[in-house]
Amino acid sequence: MQMKIFMKKRWMSLVLIYSLLIGTIIGVFLSEKVRADNSKVVYVGYYENEIFQEGARDGAVKSGYAYEYYRKLSEYTGWKYEYVYGTYNELYEQLLDGEIDLLAGLAKTPEREELISYPTMPMGTEIYHLIKHTYDTDITNDPTSFSNKKIGILNSAIIDVFYNYILEYDVDCNVVKYDDYESLLHDFDDGEIDIAAVEGSGTYSRTNSEVIGTFGSSDYYLCVSKDRPDLLEELDNAQTSITNQEPNFISNLKYKYYQGSVTSLSFSNYEKDWLENNDKLVVGYLENLLPLSDTDSDGNVTGIIKDIVPQMLSNLSIYDLDVSYVGYVSYEDMMQDISDEKIDIAFPVNGSLFYSEINEIYPSNSILSVSNELVFKKDKDASKVHTLAVNRNNGMQYYYTKSSYPEAEIVYYPDIDACLKAVKEGQVDATILSSLRAYDILKNSKYHSLSAIPLSLREDICFGIKIGNEGLLKLVNRGVALFNPDYTSSLTPHYTDELYTYTFFDLIRDHFAIFVGLSIAIFVIITTSIIISMRSKVEKAKKQRIAIQKVFNQMIRAFAKIIDKKDEYTSGHSFRVATYSRSLALKIGYSPERAEKVYNVALLHDIGKILIPNDILHKKDELSENEYNQVKKHPEYGNEILQEIDLIPEISYGAGYHHERFDGKGYPEGLKGDEIPEIAQIISVADAFDAMYSTRPYRKKMDLEECLNEIQEGAGSQFNPDFAKAFIELVKEGKLKKVEEENNDILWW
Repeated sequence: MQMKIFMKKRWMSLVLIYSLLIGTIIGVFLSEKVRADNSKVVYVGYYENEIFQEGARDGAVKSGYAYEYYRKLSEYTGWKYEYVYGTYNELYEQLLDGEIDLLAGLAKTPEREELISYPTMPMGTEIYHLIKHTYDTDITNDPTSFSNKKIGILNSAIIDVFYNYILEYDVDCNVVKYDDYESLLHDFDDGEIDIAAVEGSGTYSRTNSEVIGTFGSSDYYLCVSKDRPDLLEELDNAQTSITNQEPNFISNLKYKYYQGSVTSLSFSNYEKDWLENNDKLVVGYLENLLPLSDTDSDGNVTGIIKDIVPQMLSNLSIYDLDVSYVGYVSYEDMMQDISDEKIDIAFPVNGSLFYSEINEIYPSNSILSVSNELVFKKDKDASKVHTLAVNRNNGMQYYYTKSSYPEAEIVYYPDIDACLKAVKEGQVDATILSSLRAYDILKNSKYHSLSAIPLSLREDICFGIKIGNEGLLKLVNRGVALFNPDYTSSLTPHYTDELYTYTFFDLIRDHFAIFVGLSIAIFVIITTSIIISMRSKVEKAKKQRIAIQKVFNQMIRAFAKIIDKKDEYTSGHSFRVATYSRSLALKIGYSPERAEKVYNVALLHDIGKILIPNDILHKKDELSENEYNQVKKHPEYGNEILQEIDLIPEISYGAGYHHERFDGKGYPEGLKGDEIPEIAQIISVADAFDAMYSTRPYRKKMDLEECLNEIQEGAGSQFNPDFAKAFIELVKEGKLKKVEEENNDILWW
C-alpha cells in the first residue's frame, strides 16, 4: 500500500515537472516568436488632440508632436507600437489597470506619482491659455469679466491649475469639464461655451477667436504603467541619448508643429500698436532678381514677392492693409528709402546680422535658405580665384562675395550680364550667382563656355525692416513662421522662365544629328539639281561650276566645324587631318585637283561621331569595352550618311575606311592592303598623326619624334609603307604646313 502511494506521488511529481518543462519551452518559444526581431511590442494610448497627436482611429493617417516623438524613441529602443484608441480619461484608466503601457501628455502630480511611472525628462512644456470669441466684447483679459461665463476645460491635471487661478481672482464662473479636446473645441467653435481653457501650443489657431491670457504652465511627460519598469528604464536611456545626440530635436519638433497653434495669432502690444497706427504697407523690392523679384513689362511687381506678402498677411488674418510695391534698380537706393521711411519693408535682404546692422535694418526670420554657385570659365581652375565680378546694384551679391572671399579683389559691373561677360572674356576669375538663378541663366547659348560649382556657405533670404520698427518686425516674423516649410521654395520655379531664352542655336544643339542629316539631304538635292542643269553649258558652265564648288566647299567646311564642335577636346581635328592628307597626296604625286578632293573627303572623315553619345566622347577616364565598341561604329555611321551622295562616291571612303589597317586587322570590315581605298589609306596616316600630336581628355600630346617613330613602326602593319615613309619625309622636310583652305578655282569633282 505504501509502495502504491509512493509510486503515485512519484508519478504526479514527474507529471508536474514535465508540465513545468513544457510550459517553459512554450513560453520561451512564444517569447521568441513575438520578439524574433529584437523588438518589443508596446501598447500606446492614443487619443485625438489637435497638433499634439492626430489620427486616433483605425486607418487614419497619424501625425503630430507626440506621434513623431514616439517614432523617434523607436529609433533608439526598437519598440513596435500597437495603438489603443479612446478618450483621454478612458486611456488614463487603462494605464492605471496596466492594459496599456504608455500614455503621453500627462502633467506630474504627487497623487499620480503613486499610480504611474514618470521618466526623468519631460517630453515638453505647456503654457495654458484662455481663448474667447472675438465678437464677445464683454470678456477681456481681466479675470473678473469671466463671471457667469461658461468655461470649457479638459478633465485632467490642467483643471487643478485652473481652479487655483479662478480662486486667486475670486471668479464665479460655470466650469464645463470634457473628456477629450475634440468635444471641447467643437463646442467652443459652435458657441456652446464662452471661453476655452486650452494648451496653447496644442490647439490650432481659430477664426474669430483670440487669446485673452494665460493661467499657468507645466511640464508634460510620456508616462509608463507601473507594471512595465523595463520600459521606464529604456525610455530614460532613449531620452538621454536623444538629448546628447540630437540636441535640437525637441526645438525642431516645436517649430514644426506649434507654429500654427492658437498662440500664433496672439499679437504683442508692439504688434497691436503698429496695426492700430498703420493702414498701409509699402514694400520695396529689388528688380532684375527673378525668381525673387522684378518688374514685368506692364510695370507690375513679379516674382515670389508678389505671392509671399499677401500670403503672410493672410496667415495673420490681416485683410485691411493697403499693400503697394516700389521697385529699385539699386540696393543702396532701397536701403536709403527704408531709412527715410519711404518704404516699410525691403526685399530681399541678406540674413547677415553684421551687414544688416550696417544698413540699419533688422533682417526678418529666413524666408528661404539657398546655396550659391561660383561661376567660372571651363578652362580655369576654380580653386584659384583672385578677382570676382560683382553687380554694383546688388548689395546681397556684394555681401555674400565679401563673406566667402574676403581676400579677393572685387571688380564692379553694371549688371549680372556684364559680370558673366567679364568672366567669359577673362577679365575676372569668377562671379557668384544664386542657385535659384544659376542653372537657367547658364543654359543660354552665350554662356556655354562657363561652368559652376556650389559653394558651402548658404544664404538666408529675408525681409528688411528699419531698426526701431519692432511691431512690424514681430508681425513679419510671426507671418513668416506660419509658412508651410516648402511654400516659398515651391514658388520659385514659376518665375525662372524669363532667365533662359531658347534660341535657334539651342534647337540645333538639341537635335544635332537630325539637323545634320537634313542639311546633308537638302545639300545633296540642291547641288545635284544645279550640276545636272548646268552640264550642257560649256564656258558659262565652268564659271558656274566654280561658283557651285565654292558653295560645296563652304558647306563641307561648315559640316567639318559642326563635327569638331561635337567634341571640344578634338576641336580643329577635321581641318588638320584634311590639311595633312592634302600635303601627303601632293607628296606621293597627286595632281592639285586630286589632292583637293582628298582634302574635302578628309574634312568629313569623322562625321559618324555625331551619332556617338557626348558622355562617351567627353569621358576623361579609360573607356569600357562596351563604350569603345560604340566609338568603333562611327566609320559605319559616316559611311551610311555620305554614301547617299552617289555623284561623288569617294566622299564616303574617308569616313568609312580610315580605321582599316594595311595588315587587315582594322575595322569596320577588316580590309587588307589594296582592298582599302587609296584615299582612306592616306587619311589613315594623317588621322593617326594628329591623334598622337594632339592633347586628348585621357592623355597629353606626344612629342613629334615619338609620333614619327610610331608611324615608322606602323609601316606595313597599320599603314601603307610607302605612304608612311612619304609622310615622315614630309615632316622632316618641313613641308607639313597648312595650305590655303579656299582653293575654289581647282575643280576636284
